[in-house]
Amino acid sequence: MASCKKKDPRPEVFDITKHAIIGKLTGGYPYILTSEGADKATLTHYSVSSGSYTYVNGVFKFNFDNEVIGSFVIENGQIKAYNGPVIINTYDMVKIPVTNQFDGKTFKGNWNGTVHSTQIKFTGTKYTEVTNNQQSEANYTLINNLAVKKQEGNSITLFTIMNNKLEGGRSTYPVNVWGTFMMQ
Repeated sequence: MASCKKKDPRPEVFDITKHAIIGKLTGGYPYILTSEGADKATLTHYSVSSGSYTYVNGVFKFNFDNEVIGSFVIENGQIKAYNGPVIINTYDMVKIPVTNQFDGKTFKGNWNGTVHSTQIKFTGTKYTEVTNNQQSEANYTLINNLAVKKQEGNSITLFTIMNNKLEGGRSTYPVNVWGTFMMQ
């Protein structure tokens, strides 16, 4: 005799710490906004900013050094509304995956302002970048399996995957470049 398991009628409780917000700033540079326990939040883009957040009744409010302050209204695990600085151009609520979303993938595209195509290949905790027959390899830090960060001093490179495209940004003060790369 087969038995059926009844579905629990209570909806799954949304846990903001199991999600991140990724998107692009108005200039095209990618970012990732992560939340942790104890109301701590991190915004990674041209730099890394620590801040605070609250999540009450579907409203995720964030504050980074009283410079980037805003809120997202979240319904059914999706962003329904945004209120904040215009520097945040696009946004998407993404559930944090259990595996590295970059490992084994190759992308090709251009950094803004360059004429040469760039190929970026991710393996393990490294990525290889080839532009105009010049190859460089770098170790990276994985952020919630959703973003890759390489930081050396004040120079930061950030990659996120949005809509199966690699969005990249590189900031070496005072120069910021970004690009969109297609999966190969």
